[in-house]
Amino acid sequence: MTNFIDYLLGGFSNGAVIALMALALVLVWRSTRMVNFAQVGQAMFTTYIALTVQQSTGNWVLALVVALIAGSILGVVVFFLVIRPVKNSDTTGAIIATFGVLIALQAGAGMIWGGDPEGFVPPVDNAGLEIGGRIWPVSLYDLLVLAVTAVLVIGLTLLFTKTSLGLSMRASAFNPEVARLSGVRVNRMLITGWAIAGATGAIGGVLIAPFSTISPNSFDILLVFAFTAAVIGGLDSLIGAVTFGIGTGLVISLVSGYSDSGNAPIVALVLLALNLLLKPDGVFGHHGSRSV
Repeated sequence: MTNFIDYLLGGFSNGAVIALMALALVLVWRSTRMVNFAQVGQAMFTTYIALTVQQSTGNWVLALVVALIAGSILGVVVFFLVIRPVKNSDTTGAIIATFGVLIALQAGAGMIWGGDPEGFVPPVDNAGLEIGGRIWPVSLYDLLVLAVTAVLVIGLTLLFTKTSLGLSMRASAFNPEVARLSGVRVNRMLITGWAIAGATGAIGGVLIAPFSTISPNSFDILLVFAFTAAVIGGLDSLIGAVTFGIGTGLVISLVSGYSDSGNAPIVALVLLALNLLLKPDGVFGHHGSRSV
């Protein structure tokens, strides 16, 4: 029973980061009705930028802010240079193009920073907390990750439900022609969606980096877990992305704890396949309607 609790506690912080990456995928889907498979590549690239800033200044907060800004800019650049020209004629081609962007970003990171794994020093202690005479699988850094994720999720929820910008973004994704006739600048909303998604993914990349090492391909497996969480939760649903992002993290922790960590991606893909068979719109998704 103790091991079970330890595995659950250990899965929350990873689940929070998966939730952030799933949120980024959902934000792109809501704005352009496509899946951005380059999202983890963008997160990896901006995490390298943050690592460079941290190594130069020793300031983790500054590194996070720079990554956020770089993520927003990179999201807009990818949209303008790759997605927008292709998507106007072929949505499938645009989705395939995101794989090309992913490969290009990985190659670029390899040329700039090299292929050797590098460590990202966390701003606070990453060792388990000692409470009641035992070491728990939760650190101060885990709590920081959960806090940053909670603030970001609350902020995005308020943005999409309480502000004119968020409502305009939702209207642009749901029915762009009607939104345009209502005076909404649809193209601007699309750009904003990609910028916010890029920033969200960048934050997720910086937060997950201290849990392992950084290399051009180190975030690839994160795409599997984030995509699984986003689809099961419902590609239109922020709540679904967060709920099943954390849920995926818990499942990964349990599978890795009781068997082998190599089985975690297989379990995730099995759950994804079952969801597509039983509820293809996702648990929180509703065909033909919008969800928060």
